[in-house]
Amino acid sequence: MTERLALFAMWLQPITYRGRVTACATATRIFLSDELQRRPARDPELTFVLLMCCYARDVMSGELPGGYSNDHARAYARAALIPEELLERPLVDPAQTARALAVPVDELLCARGAG
Repeated sequence: MTERLALFAMWLQPITYRGRVTACATATRIFLSDELQRRPARDPELTFVLLMCCYARDVMSGELPGGYSNDHARAYARAALIPEELLERPLVDPAQTARALAVPVDELLCARGAG
């Protein structure tokens, strides 16, 4: 059993965002691309990719069922960052709202069904 867990912990799940591999995750570690590592802590894309990595971790550890998919990871990250009640109201300035939430604007629009 211990060998099986050790092998499972070594599995690298590539995290693809906007058409490129931006990180890899295991059940216990996250490896960011050099580009993302240089970003400031509150950078929306960095935050979003980190949450996608959390989804991969939760799948690999058995906390969430099924296999990893980037679409599911994006939905997980959007759900973590965007309050559901915000999706029920009209947005006056999506870019300003996205900045305030530290979420990529296209992900905010996607969560609202416009992206």
